[in-house]
Amino acid sequence: MRLPSFNDFSPGIIHDVRKPLEILDKFAPDFDTVVAEWDRMFFNNAGNKRARTNITATLANLGLMERSPLCLTDTGKNIMVAPNQIEASRRLIEHIIKNYNGKFIIEAVKNLSARSEKIQKESLKKELERMKIENLSTGTTDHTTLLNWMVSAELFIKKKKGEFEVNEEVIKIMLGVTTKEISELEKLPDGARIFLQILRKKAEYEDSEKIPTKLILDECLRDKPRYFKEDQINSTILKPLEKDGWISRYTQQVRGRGGKSGFLKPTKKLMEIPIETIIRDFDSIVPPELHEKINLPLIEVKRLLYSEEKFERGLGLELLVLKMILDIGLEPRKFRIRSKETAYAEVDLVAEGKNLLFSRWNFQCKNTKSNVSLGDVAKEVGIAIYSKAHVVVVVTTSDFSSEVSKFAQAITQDTHLQFLLIDKTVVNDYLAKGASILLDHVYKNAAEVMRKKQSQAISPAQ
Repeated sequence: MRLPSFNDFSPGIIHDVRKPLEILDKFAPDFDTVVAEWDRMFFNNAGNKRARTNITATLANLGLMERSPLCLTDTGKNIMVAPNQIEASRRLIEHIIKNYNGKFIIEAVKNLSARSEKIQKESLKKELERMKIENLSTGTTDHTTLLNWMVSAELFIKKKKGEFEVNEEVIKIMLGVTTKEISELEKLPDGARIFLQILRKKAEYEDSEKIPTKLILDECLRDKPRYFKEDQINSTILKPLEKDGWISRYTQQVRGRGGKSGFLKPTKKLMEIPIETIIRDFDSIVPPELHEKINLPLIEVKRLLYSEEKFERGLGLELLVLKMILDIGLEPRKFRIRSKETAYAEVDLVAEGKNLLFSRWNFQCKNTKSNVSLGDVAKEVGIAIYSKAHVVVVVTTSDFSSEVSKFAQAITQDTHLQFLLIDKTVVNDYLAKGASILLDHVYKNAAEVMRKKQSQAISPAQ
């Protein structure tokens, strides 16, 4: 939880972020010539470390340049070719927001403005620390420099000293959500927010224009029952969300059960908000290159999964497991192994659930033509014990050997662990028909796990 460093890399010194990138691109890999040009353009030929050390460190830390061989990264090139200075600043800020906690500056400015506090070096620092941003030293100007780059990108309009006006139009373009919409989400009661989270996840994968209200509410009541009163769902959840423009309903009010009949659909307002805004911590766990692709329909995931290109198969595998995790109602927590580390044939991910009780799930996913072997699955037991997991999920685009099923049953019956095996039949049905196929499989497996674990000895109370 840190902000990037900006040593001598402020709008006041650099003016146009394209300029240092253009110099590097023109003279690389001749580092001395690059430094000499930076020194001439930004520091009046001072001949000190500001050009050689500080600009180099900033560009490298921001992921805009490679040191060896000296060159721009793809992100650096994208900023360099921006059509104008403002667009270049916006591309820089968009990169920092996605990868370097830049969104916390926006949140801090919003909070300070709401409290009518002056937005100055110390007040901004304290607000960021309250939000758990670390290592902001007493003399640092990293946070104010980042704010100034946001002003350069026109996310904020500086009115007078210590006062900034949010440019909601630009923030909506860049982030997909305005600060006003973020505030609206934060003010929602827990039950309404949970309802929108589940609806949004379903809407990502359901092709139907209208989603059964019962489908969403049943998941709410199953996973987070304490946040809902069935006889008040219509008045406390559905009507307020419809009134505020989050959902459209296609139903007549019914008595007794709070409006579980009929259909609804998320409005454009809800669907345009990035999923990481709806589901907390999503953006800090899921790699940036997967963010924009998480909304791909399942049919497109299937195309990637069975592509002739290794990279596309790996991308399809990562999207498959992420969509499964979201559909089961879990939250991704950590990639153990990504597909590119295993020649695009395997991905391991840890997810967690906090429904009635906390649970940790280890996912191993394999995109291979051969059956998953006993050795592949057996190693997951040791990993699960070490990581204190409760559930081991193995997903494959092929099948499991006969030994795997027997092994999983034995481990489930004899230890605290439980297995969920998902073979190609379930995978293909899920990709073709949606979340209900996966959930039916999970429920059926849970019933079988319960049956096996009922034979485990329960020690009498001492």
